[in-house]
Amino acid sequence: MVIVDKIFEYKIKDFLSHKKDDDIIYVTDFIKCPMKEYYEKIYRDLAIEDQKAPTVIMGDFVHIGLQEFIKNIFPNAQIEVEVGKDIQVNGKKVKIRGRLDALIEVNGEKIIVEIKSRKSGESIPKDYHILQLQLYLWITGIKKGLLVYVTHGKIAEFEVENTLTDKEVIEMAKEVLEFKKVPKFEWECRHCVFNSVCKYKIDTSLLPSLSNENKKNF
Repeated sequence: MVIVDKIFEYKIKDFLSHKKDDDIIYVTDFIKCPMKEYYEKIYRDLAIEDQKAPTVIMGDFVHIGLQEFIKNIFPNAQIEVEVGKDIQVNGKKVKIRGRLDALIEVNGEKIIVEIKSRKSGESIPKDYHILQLQLYLWITGIKKGLLVYVTHGKIAEFEVENTLTDKEVIEMAKEVLEFKKVPKFEWECRHCVFNSVCKYKIDTSLLPSLSNENKKNF
């Protein structure tokens, strides 16, 4: 296969190129189960297979296509913008890092654009997507962001403003570093490629009572 093989080759190469220092928290870490990163390190084959999932690849191409469109209609648009901000957590410096899908300027105002693809029938916007964009706004000091959804049933955008304080981000960073919420959201276990090996895989009905116990047993 000419094209498909190249797609998989690109996805695997991109995944393997990502390396993370212990003092870095990526914005995406705030909105996913911390065990996923742990398992990605010890079950590399499963992690690589996950990169080949059609839904993951479809989402990538939605991003690429819309980013190209944004560059064409906004002359000063920036794509894949690396951003970061440092905080103190328990007396240690922690680097919060992320990558904006796009940064545009409209009537002299900078606006962050975050692109999402979803299945039809899902309610949008998602709370964790709003949080992700709020974190980007907090890092950059930019006042406004747009969540742009491309689904099978609609294309929509939602305006988001930053309401996060430094204290709130520090508390969320502690949760990430200390594995306080495993999983973060009830749907994660259902869709996770590691659910066959994860000792924390749970029935969603049990989720509310398990977050503290997970921390003790990790």
